[in-house]
Amino acid sequence: MTTYQESDLRDELKRAVADLGFITPTPVQAEAIPLILADGSRDLVALARTGTGKTAGFGLPVVNDIDTDLDAVQALILCPTRELCLQIARDISGYAKYRKDVKVTAVYGGAPITHQIREIRSGSQIIVGTPGRTLDLINRKKLKLENLKRVVLDEADEMLNMGFQEELNSILGATPDDKQTLLFSATMPKEAKKISRDYMTDPAEISVGHEDAGESKTDHQYFKVKGSSRFALLRLLIELDPDMYAVIFCRTRREVNGVAEDLRFAGHAADALHGDMSQAQRDDVMKRFRKRRIQLLVATDVAARGLDVQDLTHVINYNLPDAPEVYVHRSGRTGRAGKEGIAMSIITGRETRNIRAIEKYSNITFTQQPVPNQEEVYKLRALRFAEKIKAATLDSKVAAYLPEVIESFAGIEREELIQKILGYGLGELSKQLQGQGDVKEDNAKEKRLDKGDTDYTTLCVAVGRKQGYTVPQIIGMMNRRLPGKKINFGKIDIQNNITYIGVDSKAARKVVAAFEGAEDKGVRLDVKVFEGGTNVDGPSRSYGGGGKKKQYKPGNFKPRPSFSAKKKHRKG
Repeated sequence: MTTYQESDLRDELKRAVADLGFITPTPVQAEAIPLILADGSRDLVALARTGTGKTAGFGLPVVNDIDTDLDAVQALILCPTRELCLQIARDISGYAKYRKDVKVTAVYGGAPITHQIREIRSGSQIIVGTPGRTLDLINRKKLKLENLKRVVLDEADEMLNMGFQEELNSILGATPDDKQTLLFSATMPKEAKKISRDYMTDPAEISVGHEDAGESKTDHQYFKVKGSSRFALLRLLIELDPDMYAVIFCRTRREVNGVAEDLRFAGHAADALHGDMSQAQRDDVMKRFRKRRIQLLVATDVAARGLDVQDLTHVINYNLPDAPEVYVHRSGRTGRAGKEGIAMSIITGRETRNIRAIEKYSNITFTQQPVPNQEEVYKLRALRFAEKIKAATLDSKVAAYLPEVIESFAGIEREELIQKILGYGLGELSKQLQGQGDVKEDNAKEKRLDKGDTDYTTLCVAVGRKQGYTVPQIIGMMNRRLPGKKINFGKIDIQNNITYIGVDSKAARKVVAAFEGAEDKGVRLDVKVFEGGTNVDGPSRSYGGGGKKKQYKPGNFKPRPSFSAKKKHRKG
């Protein structure tokens, strides 16, 4: 399939994609569409990173095969967030432009369920939904699936990361056995593989834009500075590129709010996006961001899941994510549709190993960039300011007073006048940059652990905040299972359905063995060595370890103030 016109899609679909300006399918579309249409029953697992056109890859066949004589749900598309749900529903409706009897309904949390029920009853054949609301409608017997022909799991890894494993199992268990199941994901974690094994039959497999993530038009850069200089560097990077249209990723809600507020104070069009905001607030922020009233969106991973904004020039990692696959998701939001983009990461020297882990995982190549200084910013801004003055035109009303204005400058030499104009135009910038201090580079090489230091391995435990666990409870559970054992622990990171614990590498296997078959609060703990790249095992808040740190042992293990949980789960 080299063009849409050569495909087996209906003529109505070919007309619709032509109206949208689509001529040549993307690689994932070229592989997926023929496979899905071939006989309508072969399951498919497609690894495709963000921005590769996968919505059309499954959306066009879904619309193509709808029986318009049947007013019943025939296709169910599941996705992680309300934002993505609405986006997919809009795209599907666009593909169905000339199939007038095809009806699409989006179902998601945070909106009145009664309206969605009315839409379904009116004869919707395609449902696009988040897992929480979809399961609610199924349990209420308002969403009936006996005529379902096709299920699509879009961004399956993101849904699983958000804690929707149980909901997905329940939804898939309620669907007919003879349906076609399509799983699209940027990465393939073990939970997604389990879904493939349990709910799919001999699926075809394609991989596009996953291993070859480094071949996109995104330039991956990193800057190495002291942790205290993160914001100062961020300011300089933004000042060097005033046309920047970017998403800036931070770890926590508090950090998101702080960075956004500081950027606004510095005169930038910035705002925050995080999971603690109401849906109305989030919708308002996204509306303004899409219209570019906001140029810099500071967000957590949870809030930005499913974020689909065209023409982003930059993605900036104020903090690196907890796992390489999350970096692939983040960076995939720029450099889309053949356009160039830049993914910048601000790291400390200790986090160099994290960059290497991402390179190994995704075939991405990073380049270390020199840290800019204030003099570079002053020079560029001064030259841009001069160009704007040269390009300015005089309003006729102001021109009437030109002789008087010229007279007011009498006695000032040309060079002095230029200096005064420049000082007036850039004086505020100078004050702000001087007030924030210099950016301090971190030239320390990745440290090797000395004999006196502890090397940590990350363990994962299959419980988290959703089961009501806190750091003290995790500590107590470890102490109960390891009486008398002198084992050093590192950081504890409690997420929604999983907890990461840094453990002395020498004792990691012993700890796993001690917890074999263990349960707590009636829940199987399933303690394992984590192989996925997230680390809480070092003294920094990144997934790199190393360096000296205070030791904590069972029995006298008290949580440090720096232990904090990332709020990762938001029901759809």
